[in-house]
Amino acid sequence: MAAMIVTLSLTLYMGLFALSSADDGGGPEVRVDHRIFGGLTLEDGEIAGDIEMKLITEAERHGFRGITVICSVPGDLGFKDRRIAVGSMDGRISSERFLFSLKGADGRIVPAVMEVAVCV
Repeated sequence: MAAMIVTLSLTLYMGLFALSSADDGGGPEVRVDHRIFGGLTLEDGEIAGDIEMKLITEAERHGFRGITVICSVPGDLGFKDRRIAVGSMDGRISSERFLFSLKGADGRIVPAVMEVAVCV
């Protein structure tokens, strides 16, 4: 019984060690405030909304050199991907991907995949 407890403890420890090692990106995580994307909507088969100024403000506030956003609606719903880029993307890049709910003109809410790359 004691051997089983020791084995399970060591397995758990090694699993957590491997997970924390794999999660080490080599630098601090850089994130953009997700509330910025609330200005995007779905209209006539396109992802619409003017968030460029909000992205510029976010880049200036945090000292980013540039931000690129790719928004896509998965599946066969007929929406074209939208790419928004501000600033320069020359340098060290940190990125993240997350789901965000977009509201359509007809009232429906559709999940979208947001890919954000930040150049520092």
